[in-house]
Amino acid sequence: MARVFQVFFSVAIGFLLCFTGIARDAHKQRIAPKGVFQTDSVEVGKPVYFSLSVRHSPESEIFFPDSTYDFSPFELVSQRTYVSSTDARGTLDSAVYHLISFDVSKVQKLRLPVFVFQKKDCTAVFTTADSVLLIKSNNIDLSKKPALKEETRLAALSREFNFSMLIGSVALIIGVVGSIYWVFGRDIYKQWQLLKLQRRHLEYVRSFNRLMRSAREKGNIKDAEKAIIIWKNYLERLEKKPFATYTTREIIDNMPDDELADALKNMDSIVYGQGRSGNMERYLEVLKTGATRLYRAKRKFVLDSPVA
Repeated sequence: MARVFQVFFSVAIGFLLCFTGIARDAHKQRIAPKGVFQTDSVEVGKPVYFSLSVRHSPESEIFFPDSTYDFSPFELVSQRTYVSSTDARGTLDSAVYHLISFDVSKVQKLRLPVFVFQKKDCTAVFTTADSVLLIKSNNIDLSKKPALKEETRLAALSREFNFSMLIGSVALIIGVVGSIYWVFGRDIYKQWQLLKLQRRHLEYVRSFNRLMRSAREKGNIKDAEKAIIIWKNYLERLEKKPFATYTTREIIDNMPDDELADALKNMDSIVYGQGRSGNMERYLEVLKTGATRLYRAKRKFVLDSPVA
């Protein structure tokens, strides 16, 4: 009896294993992935796209090839997967592979698997192979010797501005100028101040002498008055004080000098009294000498003053 039970149990186990294998094979057969190229031709080094899709039961777990898979004779550039969609026919998963090929075979084939997850491992189910034809428009036929063609015409080149040279030159100029200013900056500033003082003084002397000569030769009181106005304006710029609006008394208070005070009073009598005097030229000369004395004092002040 025990022998009969043992035989019956063995037969039942065999039928169960066989049924399980058949069911698993049937499940595999229901999964039929599709893989096709989106174009029928390819050029060397140019992109080509391969679409991979599979429909399966919602309970199944499917994995697509990634960058670790060998796509020979193609190379993977990128991969784009799409969101799964489920309907009465099952779940649809799909992906598009951006590939590139450097193979020069006339016909290039590719088939890709999808991986069905099971309890202990994954089963690879492949698509049928799809192929593309190689276009040789950008291929070089090495069997033919290239023929060199003489070209003697000059090719016109477009001019481009050298910004790096410009930036380098500007930086060099700034560096040189900065170094010079750092070493000689104080002396340069003083010389510039002295140059302005000298230029203004020469302009004043030239204008004053012309009016003084005209007043002497023609006895023109108006020219003498203009000379005094120029003298006051020059002192105003030199001393930074409003000499142009000062009265004779205010000028004497700011420039204490007996000879200068006497010259100013006499020039007031000549100008406002419309009188003529043989000493007018001497009075104007005293005024010019006083302004020159202030100019020299200002020049000495600039030379002796430290520059921050």
